[in-house]
Amino acid sequence: MSAARSSLALASLVFMLSAARAEAGRSVCWVQNGVLLVPAVAAGVNGVFILDTGAAHSQLDATQASEVDIGDAATMADIHVAGRTFPAVPMRVIALDDRTRAFPTPIAGVLGADILVGQVLEVRMSPCRLNLSPSRPGSRRGLPIEIRGGVPFVRAAASDGTISVAGAFRIDTGSPAPAMLAGGSVTTPNNRLRALSFGDRLFENLAAIKRPEDADGAGAIGEPIWSRFDLRLDFCRRILALEPVSPRPGPKGRSPP
Repeated sequence: MSAARSSLALASLVFMLSAARAEAGRSVCWVQNGVLLVPAVAAGVNGVFILDTGAAHSQLDATQASEVDIGDAATMADIHVAGRTFPAVPMRVIALDDRTRAFPTPIAGVLGADILVGQVLEVRMSPCRLNLSPSRPGSRRGLPIEIRGGVPFVRAAASDGTISVAGAFRIDTGSPAPAMLAGGSVTTPNNRLRALSFGDRLFENLAAIKRPEDADGAGAIGEPIWSRFDLRLDFCRRILALEPVSPRPGPKGRSPP
């Protein structure tokens, strides 16, 4: 990375972390390379993390961990994100280079669904803002979800134009692929999917990949789909609520990241 690019990336990161501290209980967020990113601190590592609802366990990048004298074994970490503290979260220490090398700023790790148990995740786009709050009694309007292996799934259907498959699809804010299919009879000619639907939403001519190693459910729906909506994901009441994105002005004098 050039010195100019490094300086620009660092300045951008400082701005985002400052903005996150200024909004108690909330955080800036942004979508980059097709995944949801958020500033956070975990195990003393202060940086940018992928918020991945499709990952059962949080992870710390091995390179970042070595800079704070954490070895390559799993660690118990306090995670600070969106004005909240999640104490003693088990974090796997793994090399994330294959997943993160294309990002302009270093990715410190992955925040998984293990910090979202009993929480409501709200992501509002344009500009991107994230809120995490404890689940409370309230409206049950939305799509029902189920939790498998600690991660959320929604009922959906996919078609290649000839054959359709319906089942549980993982809600995956950490995936840059709009759709992923776990085996089955549906094909993805030219890495495209004719249609994907859930609830009353229909998406046509989507980029899609096959992931036969995904054993849970029929597939996954990635962040390029979820970022089309303001999203509310209640892990306790098991409800997914989606609203069309309605642009709102960002903080005065600032542009969203």
